[in-house]
Amino acid sequence: MKKIVIFDGGPRKNMNTGCMIEAFKAGAESMGQEVEVKRIRLYEIDFKDCYACMACKMKDSKFRDVCGRKDGLTDSLREAAYADGIVFASPIYFSDVTAQLHAVITRLFYPWLSYKDFSANPPKHVPTATIYTMNTNDMQQELMLPMYSHLEGVIEQFLSKPERILALNTTQVKNYDRYEMDGLRPDLKKPWRDEHWEKDLQNSFDAGRRMVEKIMSV
Repeated sequence: MKKIVIFDGGPRKNMNTGCMIEAFKAGAESMGQEVEVKRIRLYEIDFKDCYACMACKMKDSKFRDVCGRKDGLTDSLREAAYADGIVFASPIYFSDVTAQLHAVITRLFYPWLSYKDFSANPPKHVPTATIYTMNTNDMQQELMLPMYSHLEGVIEQFLSKPERILALNTTQVKNYDRYEMDGLRPDLKKPWRDEHWEKDLQNSFDAGRRMVEKIMSV
């Protein structure tokens, strides 16, 4: 049985990021292969970022594959370290992924970084993907390029170049009349969503299928 781990860095289980994740999951499962897809809800786990304990950097350390600090994230990190595909999903806050997802990336990758020669040594190299949902529209994507370049560059250094899956100009609430959000032009959001949302979900579904194809081709 192959396994895909999806780290869900979004706070709301059934909003934009959650829907994109479920579409990806459905796409992967539709391949009819023996693939388990596990969505890990980071906002429901009690954990912290790297503790700088340096246990993974000790000579002959037994923590070179998985962070040695025990908390709510430990089992999920071990699952991801030996998974056959990994997805990093998050809404975008201030042009970046959530702190929860950043913490996972640090805790997952840091044990694999050698301070002897600065090589990256994961237990295995696997297909990856990133899912982003954001208020930014397609005309403002240049603002996101530094984040894409940095985050995805780190993922590529340790695992593989991720497939990027986007949902742009998303709606944050169901009824904008209740909120002071006029600057976001909610009058334009519904037409955008009507035109793009189903396509976004289909793209995520198709990406799930593509990841399974990559896994099975190895």
